[in-house]
Order: sequence, then structure tokens, then C-alpha cells
Amino acid sequence: MLNRFNNQKGQSLIELLVAMTIFILVVSSIMFLTLDAQIANRQGAERTKASWLAGEGVEASLSIASRGWRYVIDGDHGLDNSMGYWDWQGSSNIFENIFTRRVTIEPVYRDVNGDIVETGGTLDFDTKKVTSKINWDFTTSRPSEVTIESLLINWRSIKWRQTTQAEFDLGTKDQTVTTLIDDGEIQLAQAITSEIFDWPFDVSGNYTYNPSDIEVASSQARLVNQGSAIGSTQNSGFDTDELPWVYNDWDQDVGEVNVTGRWNGNIGQTGGGIEIKVPRGRQDLVGGFFEQVFTITNSSPSFINADFSWMVSTFKDTPQLLEVYVFIDSTAGEPFIGSEIWSSGPLTGITNWASETIDVTSVLTTPGTYYFKIAVWVETDNNRAGAYQVRFDDVGVTWDTGSPSYVDTDPTIEPTASFVPADLVGWTDFQETATKNGGEIYYQLSDDDGTTWYYWDGGAWVVAGATDYNIASDVGSNISQFTTASGKIMFRAFLASDSTQLVILNNVRVVYEKTSISTYASVGTFESSNLNTGSGSSVFNYLDWTVDEPPATDVEFQFRTANSQNNLSSAIWVGPDGTSGSFYTIQGTTVEIDPGASGIRWLQYKAYLSSDGTATPVLRDVTLDYEP
Repeated sequence: MLNRFNNQKGQSLIELLVAMTIFILVVSSIMFLTLDAQIANRQGAERTKASWLAGEGVEASLSIASRGWRYVIDGDHGLDNSMGYWDWQGSSNIFENIFTRRVTIEPVYRDVNGDIVETGGTLDFDTKKVTSKINWDFTTSRPSEVTIESLLINWRSIKWRQTTQAEFDLGTKDQTVTTLIDDGEIQLAQAITSEIFDWPFDVSGNYTYNPSDIEVASSQARLVNQGSAIGSTQNSGFDTDELPWVYNDWDQDVGEVNVTGRWNGNIGQTGGGIEIKVPRGRQDLVGGFFEQVFTITNSSPSFINADFSWMVSTFKDTPQLLEVYVFIDSTAGEPFIGSEIWSSGPLTGITNWASETIDVTSVLTTPGTYYFKIAVWVETDNNRAGAYQVRFDDVGVTWDTGSPSYVDTDPTIEPTASFVPADLVGWTDFQETATKNGGEIYYQLSDDDGTTWYYWDGGAWVVAGATDYNIASDVGSNISQFTTASGKIMFRAFLASDSTQLVILNNVRVVYEKTSISTYASVGTFESSNLNTGSGSSVFNYLDWTVDEPPATDVEFQFRTANSQNNLSSAIWVGPDGTSGSFYTIQGTTVEIDPGASGIRWLQYKAYLSSDGTATPVLRDVTLDYEP
């Protein structure tokens, strides 16, 4: 009996423990299910809130874009609508001390097919990626996030684009030009240089004239003296030799360098010439000279001229003195410094040919025998210097042995060929060098090798009759209006005298402008045509352009606006900071206007092109994005 009772008691305890365990498990399950439901409800509510805030961020971005594409600014943003409309404020927002919202605007790039790409591609100024992201901590160990992404499209704007030659030609260009490449583009104008061309009358065969009336000699075209015989020294051109010129040493002592003189058939201006050579030396006082004897028999010649051309062809090391002299002496032999009729002054280097005409009528006042001498003198110190070479050509004395008488029929002289400069832009001046002695020289111009001649009638260049002509100053004042269509020019000179006046023409010069095909203007501008936006409250978004910029070239822009087209021309050009000192240099930069402008209904842009002169930037198109 005792054992059965004990067994029953143990069984009851076990059953009780089992029952309690089941009860605890049931209660725990109910508690866990209740807690999970509460967590799920909270998590769902927070995620719903976060999703709503993220969606609001995207919608607010769309609202900002609708106000103007210029307000869609890249970067991280917070939002504010306290003014009744959405706008960016700060870099994020915090809600209920839990949620942080950050709206990010990013640029979009597209490939050649127009598809959006993550890397590479071309920037699309009219598309932005907007990312609205909400972050919060569900618990300290459980951060949460909701992100909504979308694209903003610039669909409300208008694009004012200029890209054709016709569109660019409506603008104003200064040192810029419109080209036909790529249907039209703007680039710097080629540099324009001023050039001169001379007709020097040094070669008679280059001119057409009547030798009975006009002679071409000693680099002059002059009336022929009909009433007297002209005398002159011999062999001024040194065409075949130097005779009767004779070379002599000048004050050359033993131990000094050996100065020499010689004739050479290739060293003259045209053919032969003579040369005096001084070798390298030191502590020398020495020279050399050529001389020719001539005789004047008339006691009162009307003129006596000494003509010569010279140049320094070799100059090595600077001496104490190197000088060229010309003498007309009554005795042969070494000349005397101080009695010269002309001197070059101290020479310091190689020179080009120079032609001189000296009137020596007052020097040779009596008949007699004289000696024409051309000389070179050199002085050196202890430092070795030289060698030096001086060349001469067209050297002679010419005189009139009787009473002068000249034709009074206005004989003419003209070049045998037109001057045809390369890359001609326009004629700018016409000049003469002449001795008229009370007479005059008149001119006509031709652009077709002398077939048709023109003169300035006071208002235009018209076909000339036989006595229709102008003086040189009138030609020069109006030559800019002479045609450049053929690219040619030729003159006809009329030497007018009353028969007592010796008229001499030494040189005719035309000044002209030409383009330099290898260089460009250093700066130039292009002012666009005027844009009427149609609204006084327009929103200007951005400026875009296509340009080729070789090294050392640049293109930048400014804008100006006004309430009327008439006011636009006096408005101020401004850059991206709204002042005249700034310039747009980055494509897609937001367009700003002068805060003091009278209005924004009318707009104009200005492009500034610059270069170091070796190349030019090429502006292919310009696009302004705006919303009226």
C-alpha cells in the first residue's frame, strides 16, 4: 500500500511540470507574436513615411525645374517651401528627429546613340538625374534607407541656336570673319599688313615712254632738254669693265693693310659694279678710291648732278671709323677729307643699296677739267677688325651745256607691266618723289594693264579722257576707293612743263594692305543678332557652344539685355557674375544678366576670340536655352 501511494505522488509532480511548461510556452508564443506585430507595424509606418518623404523630394525637384531649368543645380540639397514654392536650402532636411532627406542632382551623359551611360559619353545639358534618399535608424543597430531615382527633362525651354552663315552674317564682326565651312562658322580674320611698292625708274626697259621727250637715267624719269646737249662722265653702269675709272690707294703706308679696288660683272644693282675692299687689320689709317676725269666747257650750265649708288656688302667687327666719301676735285690723286661733296657718316654694319643724287652746280661754276672720285676710308685701333667691302654702281656726273627747253605737250611715262600684289585687301595711299621746278606731274590709274585709264572726278573713279588726270595727293586721298577686283594697278604719269621747267620724277609709290595667310588677328569679336524673347520675365538657363581651340587660342562670351531693341545697343556686356569684368568660359554655365539692365525682353551675346597670331579658334555654333 505504501509503495503504490508513493508512485502516484511522483506521477502527479511530473504531470504538473509538463503542464507548467506547456503553459509557459503558450504564453511566450503569444507575447512574441504580439511584440513582432508591434515591430512590424512600426517598421511599416516608418518606411511608409520615408517613402512619402522620398517621393516628395522628387516632386519638389520637378517643381523647382518647372520654375526654370537654371534652378536645377548639381549637388546635394535640402528643400524648403516656406515661401509658397519649393526651393533648395542647405544640403539635407531632418524630420521628426528621425528621418534625414538628401536630394542629389547629378549630370547625365549619353553615348553616340543617345543612351545614358555611367562613364564616358557627352554631357546632356537638358537632362539631370535626381536621387531622393531618406536615411533613419530603426534601432541603433538597424540603419534603414529608402531611395527614389528619376530623371528631370528640360522640356519647357526654347533654344535660340546660331550655326549657319546666314545666321552669323546677321551679327557684327570686328577682326572676325564668317566662313562657309560646316555651313557657317566664325573665326579670327587673317592679319592685315601694310605694304609698299616702288617704281624707282632705275631700269629704262621697265617703262613705256617717248625717248625724244622723256629720258630714264640715273634713277630718274625727266624731261629731255630740247635746246641743249647733255654731257656726262663715261661708263656709269660698269656693264663690261671699269674703264675709264682708275683705282688708287689713299694714304696707304708700309705695314698697313693692302686696300684694293676691282670691277666685277655680278656685284652691281643690275650687272657689273666696282668694289673697294679693306682687309682685316689693326692700327690702320687707310683708304682707297676710284676716279675719272671729265671736262666742262660751258661757263654757265643749267645743272650739274652727281649720281651714284652704294652699299656695304661686308662688315666684320666694328672699326673706329668706316666712311664712304664722294669728291669732285680740280686735281687728280688722293682726296682731302673736308672737301667732299658727300659723305655717308660713320658706318656700323652691312647696308642695302642706296641711290644718291647731288646737285653740284654751285660747286663747278667755271669751265675746266675735274676729277670725280668715290672713296672708302677706314680707321682701326689695337683690336683687329675687318674685312670691309663697299660696292658702287650707276656712278656719274651729268650736266647741261646749253639753255634748257622742254616739250610742253605733257608727255607720259608708264610701267610696262601692272603691279599685282598677292592677297590684296585694298589700296591705301599713292605717293611721288619728284622735282618739278614750277611744273607739275599728273596721274591716271589702270586696273587692266593700261587698256582702260581712270581718274578721280571728285566723287568716283571714272574712265579718263586724254586730259583727265589728278595730282599725286588727290590720287592718294582717294585711292582707297579704286577697284581691287582685278588685283592689279598701273599708273600713267604726265610730266607737265611750260617749256622752261625741268620736271623730274624720281619715284612713284603705292601703299596697300594685304592679308597674311599664315597669321591672324590677335583679338576679334562677334556680336550676335538681337533675340526678342517675347517676354519681360524670361528665364535664361544656360549657354552652350561648339568651338575648335588650337593651342594659344581662346573663346569666351558675355551677354547684354534690355527692354527694347533701341536700348540694347547701349546696355552693358556682362559675364556669369553679372559684371562687365567676367566672361563665360565653361559650357552650360547659368546665364546671368546685368542687375541694372532696363529689362530682359531683348538679348544679345558677344563672343571674344583671341590668339597668339599663329592659329585661330573656330566658333561653329552657339545655343542659348531660355524660357519666355
